[in-house]
Amino acid sequence: MANIVVVSRKDGKIRASMDYKDLNKASSKDDFPLPYINVLVNNAMKSTMYSFMDELSGYNQIRLTKENKEKTTFFTYWGTFCYKVMPYGLKNV
Repeated sequence: MANIVVVSRKDGKIRASMDYKDLNKASSKDDFPLPYINVLVNNAMKSTMYSFMDELSGYNQIRLTKENKEKTTFFTYWGTFCYKVMPYGLKNV
């Protein structure tokens, strides 16, 4: 279960976010770092078809499996909830 952290913004409003530090520590790390940009560009030049993903909502396009949804569970006054897609701040899913 993730802890809910309340953070105050510069404009005085508050924002609630989930603390996934413990879950990220328990997850295995990615052993494959991102390649150099020149390798990506050279490989893309050889392609005949291209596909684009919306970078602004990239995390929200990664669906979680049923067993991983349970790991994103959090409690609120209104009930218990979990994410269907990968929330921002969660790594190594």
